[in-house]
Amino acid sequence: MNVYDSDRMSGLLESQGYQLEKDIRKADVVLINTCSIRDKSEHKVLSLLGELRPLKQKNPNKVFGITGCVGQRMGRTLLQRVPHLDLVMGPDAIDRIGGLVGTVLNEGKRVLDVNFDADRKKTYSQPSVVHRAKPSEFLTIMKGCDHFCTYCIVPFTRGREKSRPIAEVISDVRSFVEKGTREITFLGQNINTYGKGTSESLAQLIEQADQIEGLERIRYVTSHPRDLGEDLMAQFGHVSKLCPALHLPFQSGSDSVLKAMSRLYTQSQYLEKIERLRHYCPEIALSADIIVGFPGETDADFKETLKVLAEVEFAGVFMFKYSPRPGTRAVSYEDEVPESVKDERLYQAQALVHSILDRQNRALIGSKTHVLIESLDKKGKCFTGRNPHGKIVHVFNAGMACVGKTIEVEITEANGSNLRGFYVGAPRTIREDGSLSSPSVSQAPN
Repeated sequence: MNVYDSDRMSGLLESQGYQLEKDIRKADVVLINTCSIRDKSEHKVLSLLGELRPLKQKNPNKVFGITGCVGQRMGRTLLQRVPHLDLVMGPDAIDRIGGLVGTVLNEGKRVLDVNFDADRKKTYSQPSVVHRAKPSEFLTIMKGCDHFCTYCIVPFTRGREKSRPIAEVISDVRSFVEKGTREITFLGQNINTYGKGTSESLAQLIEQADQIEGLERIRYVTSHPRDLGEDLMAQFGHVSKLCPALHLPFQSGSDSVLKAMSRLYTQSQYLEKIERLRHYCPEIALSADIIVGFPGETDADFKETLKVLAEVEFAGVFMFKYSPRPGTRAVSYEDEVPESVKDERLYQAQALVHSILDRQNRALIGSKTHVLIESLDKKGKCFTGRNPHGKIVHVFNAGMACVGKTIEVEITEANGSNLRGFYVGAPRTIREDGSLSSPSVSQAPN
């Protein structure tokens, strides 16, 4: 979602005459888009601001701004703590970015805008500004969350749930496709409840997006197990453009921890959803989030998490140590787990997941898969994209004409994090230094 927000801010500023500058030393305006979901993220922001201070000392007219959830949570405190910071704004201020930056530049004022959208309606409008489009794009379709999990700061930094109208979202998708996008990932903190309070739903949006000519793939994140209904699960069996991949966080395998987290489901209910998904789409790739070391988590609780990881054999897992967030209920919970125990549990979970991923990926060696090529890697050694299951695939013999195209790739190497292979039908020529030669292929299939 922050990637989408950053692209949106960039597009809005470009529409007002600004140009994107990759060199931070040359930029007139430096905007740092932030995440507040974990304490470590906030520390990184403050550390980065300290590192950038010499640039402000060298050029007092350079504008520094903090956007996103850290800006929303810390607000005026950031301006007080960081004298060289000029602008602090929250996620709901994105559409005002041009005016806010203009005020700093033209009037020399320090600006704070962390006001939530005061409209209590369940819908909002935010048409995208599409200046350019990548082969795979994110698209926010709703904001906020109504669940208030006890560890989560999202409702306090992103507000309550609101959804964009389907017609507006579909118009955005068409605009992206016209400029070359072939894959859309719909975004929402609790995306299964898209359209809540209206006559529209996520299932309806997916059905309409499936009809857009030129769009090849549809994905969505992030799902909540409680809100993933049968209609959405069934779509994995019959919607042709819906990728066979789903991110479904379970956070903990322990029912007592799940209750303390206010996740509103049990381990057995979660596993029932997994069973239903695999009923509709046996090859579906599932990924998840887990938190280790939540207050009160015992060794027995943690073993239940390992049990779920082993049973489901996820295609990817994001694993984190519990991080207390100000304003959430879990901050007041007792029975805090020692950091050393958190570290050990995280290590165990990572080791299990990595062994599963390594086995899964190595089993794909010799197989063929379709990859949407997104870009050339920074070292110029391969082209990178994803297959329908969301696996990252590095392709050694593709050409620039393949970017934005879906090609067939034979997998020849694999590890726990990615797959590597060759474009089927193209010469397998690589220079001695490991860089790409110029392939004779000038076109790629649609």
